[in-house]
Amino acid sequence: MKILPVQNYYCKNNTYQVRGGGNSEHTGNVVPFASAKSIKNDNSQVSFTSLQTTALTLAKKIPLDDRLAAMFQVARHGDIVVTAKSLKDAQKALKESSACFQNIIKRFLYVEDEGIQGTAAFLRNAHDELEVINPNKFDMFLIDQSGQAPIKQGESFYVLPGDTVKVNDTDIVIKDKPKADLSLHRHIFSRVFDLTNDVKPAIQKQNLKSILSLVKQDGVKGKKLTFEDVGGQDKVINDLKKGILYPVKYPEAYENSIVNHGFIMYGPPGTGKTLIAQALANETSANFVKLNGLEMESKWVGESEENWRNLFELARENQPSIIFIDEFDAVAKKRSGKDVYGDKVVNQLLTLMSDVEKNGDDIYVIAATNKLNMLDDAITRSGRFGQHIEVNAPDTVEGILKIFDIHTRNKSLASDVDKNKLAKELLDMKTTGADISHIVNAANENAFERTGIYKKMEEGSFTKSDIEALEITSEDFSKAVNEFSNNNGKTYKPIGFRQYDK
Repeated sequence: MKILPVQNYYCKNNTYQVRGGGNSEHTGNVVPFASAKSIKNDNSQVSFTSLQTTALTLAKKIPLDDRLAAMFQVARHGDIVVTAKSLKDAQKALKESSACFQNIIKRFLYVEDEGIQGTAAFLRNAHDELEVINPNKFDMFLIDQSGQAPIKQGESFYVLPGDTVKVNDTDIVIKDKPKADLSLHRHIFSRVFDLTNDVKPAIQKQNLKSILSLVKQDGVKGKKLTFEDVGGQDKVINDLKKGILYPVKYPEAYENSIVNHGFIMYGPPGTGKTLIAQALANETSANFVKLNGLEMESKWVGESEENWRNLFELARENQPSIIFIDEFDAVAKKRSGKDVYGDKVVNQLLTLMSDVEKNGDDIYVIAATNKLNMLDDAITRSGRFGQHIEVNAPDTVEGILKIFDIHTRNKSLASDVDKNKLAKELLDMKTTGADISHIVNAANENAFERTGIYKKMEEGSFTKSDIEALEITSEDFSKAVNEFSNNNGKTYKPIGFRQYDK
């Protein structure tokens, strides 16, 4: 057991007069926390538990102003000095006002005070100035030479020595140093929660991300893919908004709810499952990891499981995170007992998903497959991948039109293009989003050929004005549709529209 060194608190220049009571031999005089000399000469048994309790009791009699001043002396940028009646009260208040903190918190310096009704938080900013922040739902007040000013929840004020911060009936006088030197005794009346090592990787990663974005910021920033760029999948998008987007953006609304962390999107290829997942990640501003299930496999025993553990650990360090796993049936197929290594991977996935749910991590895993019935039953149950979302090709003209408009958004269409007629034709062919994208690009290439742009490129006479004057005609689209149909055989069966298992 580590025993703190015994110190005589009342040093030469200390002026606190804490008087003993009862039958103490020091009644009426200054009572030291402990005297190393007196303990050394005393042959009786010493109770260090009693000694520690007495020290803590006496430390609490030091005015709150001085205890906080002692913490201000050691606080640096990234620290928050917090005082409250209990640590639980402090945590609750800080959580409700977490948005008001504009820098990463590296250390909490906590001072407990039984008399305060509320929580007060102080920090040193980058200019080494002291600020007070009100994390309470009620107003605090700052009293200085000019008068009294209210501090609303989430607001911060600069404070100087001599100012008074009023928290309900508690007045905290701001001091640059305590009345006596408390440097040897801070550990008695305060607790330090040092999170520096925990936040350092996140800081380094964000700094690197910012540095790498410098070149992007210098040029024209590309538009992020959003739900507006996904057509014909309104029900799927609505399900993902309710299941992932809203819990990420409004976590306080789900404190008393069970949040599902695993989703399976199933349906034929080419219907936009990956596109939807990428758009969702951008809508939530979440860290997005896209991979094919087979990318995590290894020929070495045990490495596949480690790969999955590392993936989830990376997601945990960068919450909120969305993991998108394509061809999920390749790694989460039914356990048979014959494929020992495959079964171990499934078991590892089950454990990782259970941990995410148990810990309440802000991690959501979306798996895509066109063979839902091949997945292990334990994988598809609630608590793992309990929500299943079917993603089909658009089945209405309106859905086809939405996808068509997305892919022709930055292209000029001639006046003879009848979009409704073309959409109905594409619907009859049961085209997917990927099919429509292919047809639009093929029509654009047909326009290049028809207007001689390819020839000009070959001759070196091409100019930007050639593109600015380009229009895609009805003839270009008809040729693209016919070529697409012919390439898939006389008995046309569109890409990705083969029978899939539910």
